[in-house]
Amino acid sequence: MGQRRDLVMQRREQIESLIRLEGEVQVADLANRFSVSPLTIRRDLDYLESRGSISRRYGVAIARGESEPLPYEGNIIERAKEAIARRAASLIEDGEQVFVNTSTTATGLIRHIESKDMTVITNSIAATSIAPLSPGITLLVTGGEVRMPRGVLSGEFALNNIRSVNATRCYVGCAGITPTAGATSNTLQEAIVNAQMLEHSTLKVILADSTKLCEQAGFGYARADQFDLLITDKWASSEDLDALRDAGLRNIIVVDPDNE
Repeated sequence: MGQRRDLVMQRREQIESLIRLEGEVQVADLANRFSVSPLTIRRDLDYLESRGSISRRYGVAIARGESEPLPYEGNIIERAKEAIARRAASLIEDGEQVFVNTSTTATGLIRHIESKDMTVITNSIAATSIAPLSPGITLLVTGGEVRMPRGVLSGEFALNNIRSVNATRCYVGCAGITPTAGATSNTLQEAIVNAQMLEHSTLKVILADSTKLCEQAGFGYARADQFDLLITDKWASSEDLDALRDAGLRNIIVVDPDNE
């Protein structure tokens, strides 16, 4: 699996270099040059576009200049995160108790919740400043040791409060998720809290934009097959999604920011 991903990334690097060299390349020409299908090339270009490396118009890939703004009035990944957050919020039903970790995608879903009589439990100080907050939401903060600048709450005080809750679902973001390492975090403290939230939840959902798929950070907190659902964006490659499915993460929702 790792060898296949290396070949995919090598092809994408070559495609990016070629587009930068020639300025503008037809999708059909790329497919012929790399002996793959146009669908595969379009996925490669989706990946490159999601990172701001290129621009697109129908059937053509175009090099993006250093000073050229990213498409869609801002970073395309921020649009993906927003779309993921919206979809995640739409799945919550009235009366639920939901853990939300400190990831920006996860905390971002709070402002989109329309369910009634439900409770959000979070270890994010930033979540307390989200406005407007639906009147149907009770927001509980775990407390604990504060780690700045992100306002992450962790430590034994936070963990004890998490253990007192039996949540209907848990939404966690990640620094990366791979078939072998599972979901990972950049800090040990956050990984411990994330693991505890998942342990005390019935439905376990991971929110990961396409840049996080098959990427690995330092501290693991859950295997891929421990999650009931992954929500990601349309720029996720089929190779990454297939690898995660093979690892046991069977249910995947792919959102399109243009339609959310």
